[in-house]
Amino acid sequence: MMEEILTRNDGRMPTAIEGINIHFSTIDDLANAVLLRWHTRLVASLERGLVDDPEDREEAVIEAWRHAAQIYSGVRKVIDELANNPPTDVVHHAVVATARHDWAIMAITAGLASGADGAGVRVGHRLELEARRRDLAQEGTVSRLGVRPLFGKLRAKRAG
Repeated sequence: MMEEILTRNDGRMPTAIEGINIHFSTIDDLANAVLLRWHTRLVASLERGLVDDPEDREEAVIEAWRHAAQIYSGVRKVIDELANNPPTDVVHHAVVATARHDWAIMAITAGLASGADGAGVRVGHRLELEARRRDLAQEGTVSRLGVRPLFGKLRAKRAG
């Protein structure tokens, strides 16, 4: 399932994979599995970002979120789609709960909060928004400079 999400990278939940109903009986179960995988990736990225005891922990957290989102781009797109168009109330609740938990962990890791209270959640949300803003700014710069087509050509040349 995760390989399919990462390969497709289209933001759609992979419900038509052969045998998926053996492991996930409902869309709620499938969404929970995707959310757990994202959360695990984010926490690993946060821990990795603190290994060298960075001077600017806030910056380390922002970059850790960006790293996780880059590695799990397809998963992040699925979660964003689930947040915008939840198929069930259970999925909506799970997406919101996971986001709040992620934000609290980000704020605590950055040293900007001491718990998973409302203030910590707000600070973590701000950190995620900054990470997303940087990604959008980078995408705009990359596409304006024509670097994406160059990377595509290099990949094609290397593959061929």
